Formats: sequence, C-alpha cells, structure tokens
Amino acid sequence: MENINVWAVTEEDKSQPTVRDTWVAVSDSRKDSLEKALDLGADEETLTALRDAIRLSRRPTIVLPAHRFESLSRGRGWARKGRGSDVSWGDREDGGYRVGPGRWAVGATDGFSRKASVDWQVKNVQIGQETWTIAS
Repeated sequence: MENINVWAVTEEDKSQPTVRDTWVAVSDSRKDSLEKALDLGADEETLTALRDAIRLSRRPTIVLPAHRFESLSRGRGWARKGRGSDVSWGDREDGGYRVGPGRWAVGATDGFSRKASVDWQVKNVQIGQETWTIAS
C-alpha cells in the first residue's frame, strides 16, 4: 500500500482563489497596503474590506475629497457628521477634509443655486497594533 501524501494539492484546491489572487485589479499603492496588512496579521475579512474600500489611510483619520462645486469661483464646501446641536465638522486639509470614523456628508454649494453632498461611511480597522481607516 502506498503512503498517501496529505499535503498534496488536488485539482479542486487549485480552483479556489487565494486572497492575493483578488488583488489583480488594485493599484500598486493599495497592493503595498494589503501586503503590509497581511504581514501585520490581518485576517481575510479585513483584507477584503481594505481591498474594497474607496479610500484607505494607514492612520486613525482619513482625508475625504472635496465636493466638485467647491472648486468653482464662488463655491463653498463642508464635511459634516451629525445634525443639529450634535454636529462635528471635518478639518480642511490638502484639497479635502480630514475626518475620523462615522457617517460623513461632504458637500458644497456653487454660490448660486446648486447645492449637493456625498455621503461617506468611515470606519477604523485594527490591524495588529495599528489603526487604519477606510471610507466607502
């Protein structure tokens, strides 16, 4: 009787994609972040969240982009979390707004009649001893 190698890879196993197989369509900087997260011990669910996020920051805060109306001649913009007396405002930085976790509305007016906003869900993700931030 032959000794069966329990570590042999079957054809069925080859068809299962690995976490790295799903990184094909991401940018080089996102791949670098995913590699670093993998080195720090991130699980597959966390790696998927990092891959699928629209924006990623390796800090506890993230910069959300300004709304397009803000760049117009009379445009004014804002980043707001909450309503009424329980409101927080994002800090203006580098063409956007630095914010922490929560549901943020980034909006602007063109100074005339147009006013619009985009909603962002910002979350902190714990990777090893580091806190990263994702926005979707």
